Amino acid sequence: MDNRLIENLEKLKKMLVLLSEERKVVLSHHKTFEHVEKMRSIVNESIEMANKS
Repeated sequence: MDNRLIENLEKLKKMLVLLSEERKVVLSHHKTFEHVEKMRSIVNESIEMANKS
């Protein structure tokens, strides 16, 4: 698997913790929406990479 794809998956894994019950800090609604948008961007980038290979 492409290293960038693996890096993206690792980023998503860490970012999901911030939205899970395991989080240490509660994000505001605004920060949560920003966080989700970043995650969506990473997912879209990963899908594009997977489609190219």
